[in-house]
Amino acid sequence: MTATVKTPPWSDAWGSEEDAAPVDPASLIALGHIAATTPDELDSRVSAAHAALPSWSRDHRQRAAVMTRWAQALTAHADELVSALVEETGKPVREARAEVAGAVEALNYNSGLCRYVGGRAGALSDGNVLHLVRQPVGPTAFIVPWNWPVLLLLRDLSPALAAGVTAVVKPSPQTAQVTARVLALGHEAGVPEDAVALVIGNRAVGDALVRHRLIRAVSFTGSTAVGQAIMQSAAIDLTRPLLELGGKGVAVVFSDSDVDRACDAILAAAFITAGQMCMACTRVLVHTNVHHQVTERIVNGTKALRVGDPRSADTAIGPLISVAHATRVLGYLDDVRRDATVLTGGQEVHPDGLPGGFVTPAVVTDVDLDSPIVQDDVFGPVVTIEPFDSEDEAVTAANATPFGLVGAVWTSDVNRAWRVASGIAAGTVWVNGYNKSYPEMPSGGFKGSGLGRTRGIEGVEQFTEVKNVHFTVDDPGV
Repeated sequence: MTATVKTPPWSDAWGSEEDAAPVDPASLIALGHIAATTPDELDSRVSAAHAALPSWSRDHRQRAAVMTRWAQALTAHADELVSALVEETGKPVREARAEVAGAVEALNYNSGLCRYVGGRAGALSDGNVLHLVRQPVGPTAFIVPWNWPVLLLLRDLSPALAAGVTAVVKPSPQTAQVTARVLALGHEAGVPEDAVALVIGNRAVGDALVRHRLIRAVSFTGSTAVGQAIMQSAAIDLTRPLLELGGKGVAVVFSDSDVDRACDAILAAAFITAGQMCMACTRVLVHTNVHHQVTERIVNGTKALRVGDPRSADTAIGPLISVAHATRVLGYLDDVRRDATVLTGGQEVHPDGLPGGFVTPAVVTDVDLDSPIVQDDVFGPVVTIEPFDSEDEAVTAANATPFGLVGAVWTSDVNRAWRVASGIAAGTVWVNGYNKSYPEMPSGGFKGSGLGRTRGIEGVEQFTEVKNVHFTVDDPGV
């Protein structure tokens, strides 16, 4: 039976505004056009994913083999994918290469988890037998952002495929083309087209996908506001949400830390993808004894970063995703100059004559804890430096935003590291490091940074239902 797709409340019909019309963020040159998926097409693809679930989930070895071949295909086409990522996201070449490599690693790791069983069995007190088994949750929607579109897709999709679900993928329209290519390589590697399908569109298409009654789970990475809207749509049919949302990544630097090493890691983490990353280090809390030293080191390091054409090998920071977003970030910096100090950066530039939304990386100090630059997910190349005097003060300040995705502690005292890491309300806390992510390490957020976990065994189990199968024994002998 064909399922019903409910019309989104804010749209009477899907029009051309739902089409994918990406623009190169650096040059502002149009990159082509993909028509939005129609309501009938969306319904057909979800229904096909539902029908494909039994055969796809049944053969663990087949899933493992095709995922391995998919990883090999991404490796073989890495140069093509890197070029597409640079063109569609504006990220520098070295970041694009790291993204493709991370996607390959996710597929390879999770291919082995296709044979993960994850249940248990045992005799009950009355002599009967209980089997707890895990089975795929069902067709799952994957709504993927533009900033790391290949890695974030396969970070979540790989454990889901290991669990045996089928998928309908809706990328950001800005990165629809590279996503379509990645999925095409998966289909060539043996993933059935009905098992992993693509839909194109913006908000209305995404909402209709989440509301489709055959979709049983939704995986989304993106802003907290959109995550809240997805939860409202998912609630209609009690669709399971997996949400990794906004962040205000914080690094806490104590006076007994390796300051140079800490600053190097903070600089890399603060300005990755021009700060347009939910795990970016946006706040640095520094003990007053080393506040001047850390501030000087970060300011000098920030000034040394080259803003330029993302295709150039020596570019550290490319454009923001759009001129409109660059204007938004610059607005935050204009506002904060009234009450705080911008030590460097925060200026609009056009390197190499490129018209895109380029912003020089900014370091801000003398900020109040309730300042929007501290409290909001600015999502740009901006980092604040905030002093503290005690462990308790540092933990209180670290937890003083609505977010709780990631944090880091820098100290040579292992006991302090444990105390502070335990006190920070975040899904991931690194000690003497930052942005260390692995396919076997679960990740996710506290508070406004989302719910659920991806990666690792927990990532596979996220896409399963637990079923209790009770066997009544004719003669239990009790």
